[in-house]
Order: sequence, then structure tokens, then C-alpha cells
Amino acid sequence: MQILYVIDSMTKDGAESQLLKTLARLPSDRYEASVVLSRAEGERADELAAMPCVREITTLAAGNKRRHLLEKAFAVAGVVKALQPDIVHSWLWYSNFLCGLSRKCGFWRHIRFVASQRGDYHARYGKFRLWLTEKLIYNTADILLTNSEPIQRHLCQLYPDKKIFSIPNLLELPTQVWTQRQTSDTKDKLIVSVGRFAPEKGHRYLIEALNLRKQQDVAWRCTFLGEGELEAELRALVEEYGLSDQITFPGFCEDVFSVLLTADVFVLPSLHESSPNALIEAMGIGMPCIASDVGGIVDLIENEKNGIRVPPQNPEALTAALHRVLTEPDFAAVLGKNARATIQKKFDSETSIQKLDEIYQRFL
Repeated sequence: MQILYVIDSMTKDGAESQLLKTLARLPSDRYEASVVLSRAEGERADELAAMPCVREITTLAAGNKRRHLLEKAFAVAGVVKALQPDIVHSWLWYSNFLCGLSRKCGFWRHIRFVASQRGDYHARYGKFRLWLTEKLIYNTADILLTNSEPIQRHLCQLYPDKKIFSIPNLLELPTQVWTQRQTSDTKDKLIVSVGRFAPEKGHRYLIEALNLRKQQDVAWRCTFLGEGELEAELRALVEEYGLSDQITFPGFCEDVFSVLLTADVFVLPSLHESSPNALIEAMGIGMPCIASDVGGIVDLIENEKNGIRVPPQNPEALTAALHRVLTEPDFAAVLGKNARATIQKKFDSETSIQKLDEIYQRFL
């Protein structure tokens, strides 16, 4: 079976990592994959090219020249016409929209179209963009895939006649498990947050919460792992609050587990999420976690049982949750133990690949 994947680029973000994990697990004797990078090449393009099942990669960016959306839609159509894949499978809103526009124009209506929604579009976008989403993604796709059961249920309510499936993220965890003994000899408690520095990730609210903790009795440090367009703004906010000695930005970390295993609590202060990889990984190694009560997080965290959910954009609630986790070690240990059990129950990479394989096979 020949699959043409379309994704914005091959950066270090979650969706791109999930595509790499998917391609690594697809049986190369049964599948051939080609990939279109619709916006840019990205740092992980070499990893993509090394995948056994990948036969061809096309990047739509033309040097420094910006290509119009319609021009890219024609380019996608040209790739589809040349390769004649069995399925076109797009990831992320921009690439979903581009493929939907290309198909709507009638360039490849005879070829099946799968669109992966990796976030909560209805929480993130305004009315006009949602209208475009409905007309050129939801209406044109034969199947919608999401990685969150709550978002799947919501989409099924809105579009009862559409085939919509939820496939959990592919997960690769280290053999080590988080324990409090690893942090007992550290004077300062270590708080870790992992994610791209973008407005929807809500990092500024964690910084504001930490500013409220300045006068509290528990000594702490915080590490923000990631990169992104808001890094300078977040650094400036840290400096404004006088927290530069306690909050660090070491950049993207290839081995994030090496940091998580030495930390005391993981925090995800996002404004909206689907099924966030960073939170799943932290819970999976048994860390106590605090996350915003948004999107698919409700399906991961049962409040005060296997983690703590707090209202988004609420520094006071974050401060209270941090204080409880950092000052009640028995409570934190129970959260971590239950978090790991939850992830072990919900996520099985072999099952996820089998489900994707079954969906692909239905088209033939």
C-alpha cells in the first residue's frame, strides 16, 4: 500500500515525532510512504529520509520565495498525480487545509483522504477559521483521526455522519521510573515544563504562578525545556519578576527523560490541548503532574487521583497545586504511581499501529 503523508515540516514538535514513530513501525514489506513537507524542511528531515519505508520526500518551500496557498495546492495535486498513492494522509491544520483545498478543486477525488487533527481546533480557532476547517477539511476528508477520545466524541456530535476515530499517541518510555529518592538529596525542589514556546502553551501563567511563590517557604528551581517564538518574551518576564536565578531556559533537550527523572513535579499550563506527548511521557515514568483542565487532558488526569487539573490561565490555582505537591511527599508519590498505571493502561503502541493499519486496509 502506498501512503502519501503531508505535514508542515519535520521539526522537533510532537506531531512530527509521532509521524516518525508511525513510519518506524509501519511494516516496510507492506507499506511504501512518500512525504510532502508543505512549509519547510525542518531539523529532523534526515531522520525522515532514513526511515525504511520512505521512498520520496518533496518540500514545497522554494528557497526564500513564499508560495501562495493555491500554488501549493496545485503542487500537492502534481505529487498525487505522479505517485498515484492509495491514500493521502495529512497532519496538522495547515497541511490538512492544503490537502482539502487541493481535493476540493477536483484534482484527486478518486484517492482516499485521511486528515489527522492533532489539537482542539474548536478551542483554538475563531469562527472564520472554523468555517474554513469545516468546508475544506471536515467535508473533504473521508476519515478524521484524532489522538484524544474527548475530541473524537465532540467531533462525532458535530458530524454524526463522518467516520471519526481516535488513536492514542505512540509511546516510548525509558526503563527507569521516577522516585522521590532521586530528589531527596537536592536542596531546591525542581519544577519542569516541556513544550514549544508559543502562546497556547501558557508558559507565562506558570511564570506568574512562580512569582507568587517567591515568598513561600519551599525553595525551588524551574526549568523550561523547549524552543519557540516566545522565548525572548518569557525571558523578559522572568527578569522583570526577578526570577532569573531560579528559572532557566536550557533549550531543546534530546533526552528529556534525563531531566524529568531528577525533577519533583511536571507542569503543563496550556490553554488548549488534545493528547499532549510531554504530559503523557511525564505521567508514564510515574511523575506527579499538574496540567490545565482543557481538551483531552480530562481523559488523562483524574483530579487529585493521578495528577492535578487546574483552570487554564490561573496562576493562583497553579501556585496552590504546586505548594501541595511540593510539601506533601506522600500525596505526590501516590499521584505519580497512579499516573504511571493510567498511561500503561491507556497507551500501547502496537495496538495503536494495528488500529491505523485496520483503518488503512478498509480503504482497499
